[in-house]
Amino acid sequence: MEKIRVLVTGAGSIVGQGIMKSLRISSLPVIIVAADIHPLNAGLYRADEAVIVPKVEEDGSLEKIMNALKEKHIQVVMVGSEFDLMFFAEYKQEIEKETGALVVVSPLETVRIADDKWLTAEFLREHGLPCAPSYLPKSAEDAIVKANEWGYPVILKPRSGTSSRGLHILHNEGELARLFPTVSNPLLQKCIAMPKAELGSEYTCSIFRCKDGKLFGPFTARRVLRSGSSWIVEVVELPELHVLMRQIGAMLSSLGSLNVQLMIGKDGPVPFEFNARFSGTTSVRAHFGFNEPEMVLRNYYLGETITAPAIRKGLAISYKEDVFIDGVNAQELKEPFPKGNIQSWF
Repeated sequence: MEKIRVLVTGAGSIVGQGIMKSLRISSLPVIIVAADIHPLNAGLYRADEAVIVPKVEEDGSLEKIMNALKEKHIQVVMVGSEFDLMFFAEYKQEIEKETGALVVVSPLETVRIADDKWLTAEFLREHGLPCAPSYLPKSAEDAIVKANEWGYPVILKPRSGTSSRGLHILHNEGELARLFPTVSNPLLQKCIAMPKAELGSEYTCSIFRCKDGKLFGPFTARRVLRSGSSWIVEVVELPELHVLMRQIGAMLSSLGSLNVQLMIGKDGPVPFEFNARFSGTTSVRAHFGFNEPEMVLRNYYLGETITAPAIRKGLAISYKEDVFIDGVNAQELKEPFPKGNIQSWF
């Protein structure tokens, strides 16, 4: 089999790096082309090839990105940046027609729901699924009235965004009044359960939709967050989450991976966030047998009929790693990018 040329956007992000790691451990022959908006992103120096692409919101970005896909002979595009997702969902058909590359992205409506925490809560409520009571406050005073009705603590967060950016757990009126002006496009949500510094109430799960609509999984895991990202992940069989995850997967159309964040409170599991894309724990899932980038290539690109993977149990604990590019300064970094090195510390 000839090597499949896969471009990974946002190669410097945790998600982009997770996609690349997953492709590296797959059994398929691939050439990874890392793409990012700036040369000071580590993923560019761990791929087979690399390319700088414009921010998707820049004028002329569509044409420039399609030119890059054609110049690099890309066959599959995998989105590793949340900032790129809406763009590729909106222009998927145009890009595929112009370049011949498969764009791995879910339908635009699904991406819109997953990108907006209010629409996520409304989707869950309208389909009779567990959800946290949510409210769009018109002012700090309006938010305080609703919070007093629910009781504290409450969650204040932007409608869009990931990695807990702008999220606040508030315990009284004073905190809510002080922090409300700092949150753009705010959403108020009733607190399901308090996050902990040890494995407990927070879960990250994923389900995979095949081209024929068949669902694989779910992959279920407990986690501890640090700076908004999964720091400790315990992969365990959690049957109490399986029915809920399959209901969400059946109701929300996706291409490949659908990641769901949940908390378990006094009334059971409650989803609070969807990622209609690969997520920060993609490489963890791949290591334990649920390799979504490989499944996408096999099923959606190669047209293979795949079978449900066996998911192993285990534990993943994140740590910091460095990529070294010797003998250069920042101003000298340009295409073709050199291959960076990592030390064998242990």
